[in-house]
Amino acid sequence: MNIETKWLEDFLSLAKTQSFSRSAEARHMTQPAFSRRIRALEEAVGCELVDRSNVPIQLTPAGHLFQITAQNLVNQLDDCVAHLQSLQQRGSEVIDFAVSHTLSLSLFPRFLQSLQDELGKNRTRQLVANVDDSVQALKNGICDFLLAFENHSLTTDQFQALSLGAEQLIPVCRANDEGKPLFDLDDPDQQTIPYLAYPQEIYLGRCVEQLLRQPPRMIELQQAFESPLADSLKVMALQGMGIAWVPSFAIQNELKQGFLVPCGSESWQHPLKIYVYRCNRPLSASAEALWQVLQQRYGNGES
Repeated sequence: MNIETKWLEDFLSLAKTQSFSRSAEARHMTQPAFSRRIRALEEAVGCELVDRSNVPIQLTPAGHLFQITAQNLVNQLDDCVAHLQSLQQRGSEVIDFAVSHTLSLSLFPRFLQSLQDELGKNRTRQLVANVDDSVQALKNGICDFLLAFENHSLTTDQFQALSLGAEQLIPVCRANDEGKPLFDLDDPDQQTIPYLAYPQEIYLGRCVEQLLRQPPRMIELQQAFESPLADSLKVMALQGMGIAWVPSFAIQNELKQGFLVPCGSESWQHPLKIYVYRCNRPLSASAEALWQVLQQRYGNGES
């Protein structure tokens, strides 16, 4: 597969403007040239991403799913380039956070916003990666802090941790016209339900697997889709493709607007513990000052 970064940026622009002409102008090219690049991206991916029959244009279900992946790839590449460039700047002090994909889009921005007064003029940077790479970034000193779900490999004397609180992993699905769930885990008449899953080797996958070992009631879940990204499962749930267990912080707007609804009682939920980690080695003056603020704010949440 040969996908150019500029194609991803073109696609994200089109998803935002919903207009080939406006995106072509924003990307400084002719509309035919812009259209050819979108078509080249679709050919590389192997499916249609844009429904051209509507005005304004709409993304196909595959397009909505690919939009999340494209945005993550572009953000991660931008973050990496910015990080590499900043390493060459002497005297420029930046506080680096490694953040897993699931936490990066909703929880981390709120966390950082809550620290604006304490951060002052200090610059911060987000390095987005999977959990294993984020942990390795912390161990190798590439970042100052790691924001992640509870990680037992970081409970040694080499690290410190503060508990930021707990969220819930909630089973959700699309609502029908009456505002009720399309699929209901507690409905005895529904014996088989399509299921949007995480890979079992990632943290959220293990959480769901643990819950389903002793479910509140016996039910057959037929796996219809798998992705390591909670936001991908959320998009598929919005399309009515099945149920997905999604962290509560990632679906606040969708629940509030009624696009997604819980599809089971609280007994189908699983708690999620979120921590900020650091290594015990000395950090920069700004990072050490921020850690003191976090210790004061989160009290005895150290693990």
